[in-house]
Amino acid sequence: MKKRELEDMKYTAESNLPFEAYKNSVFLVTGATGLIGSLLVKNLLYCSQTHGLGLKVLAIVRSRQKAEKIFADFLGDSSLELIICDLEKEQVHPDSKVDYIIHTAAVTQSRTMVTKPVETIRLSVGSTDRLLALAAEKKVKCFLYVSSMEVYGVLDGDQKVAEDTLGYLDLQAVRSCYPESKRLCECLCASYAEEYGVNTRIARLAQTFGAGVLETENRVFAQFARSAIEKRNIVLHTYGKSEGNYVYTRDAVRALLLLRV
Repeated sequence: MKKRELEDMKYTAESNLPFEAYKNSVFLVTGATGLIGSLLVKNLLYCSQTHGLGLKVLAIVRSRQKAEKIFADFLGDSSLELIICDLEKEQVHPDSKVDYIIHTAAVTQSRTMVTKPVETIRLSVGSTDRLLALAAEKKVKCFLYVSSMEVYGVLDGDQKVAEDTLGYLDLQAVRSCYPESKRLCECLCASYAEEYGVNTRIARLAQTFGAGVLETENRVFAQFARSAIEKRNIVLHTYGKSEGNYVYTRDAVRALLLLRV
């Protein structure tokens, strides 16, 4: 395990999270080989070992080989169960009870959103609907949906953005498949809460970076870091005037764990 990643897990374990509330719980985490999903799984397992919580983590993945590489340090832990499932097409059917569902699975690369917008929408909306149905069936304590700051759309000027501030989305632009499907998923969460009594929480994450980023990560911050490490020139294909919001991975993980209570 990389040094910085271990330091971040220790930070989470030593924070003032209400660990007693999680005791003997079963967590189902989708997108478990993605950045946020993998870190959630690792932090849950590490905190369980550190505090004797007796947690069980069901990690939903598409590739066992990739998952075994990412979770190599935890494969001997009986608290971790890998479940192979293509959430775009399938429903996951865990045999055990499920106390919490954390849904992080989504297309995250803009290139894929543009070249495969239909699949982007199917994964986002279809999987969220099926997992919310599972949450209702299992009577989970909480369903946490990891959304995106992109739901805010295009806003005018430099105004501060509140949770109820929604800007413009061009529905004829293929790239809108991602933020528009995220909006619909948030609406699904509200709908399941109202109609079926599912306790849903939504986290609109900014761009996340930090320890745990995979070698295959292609977002701009990873390209910059990779160029610096390899002593290569950083090549810009724009004027570099765009602005973004960023959150460090361990802060995102801690916030998500707080939202589950």
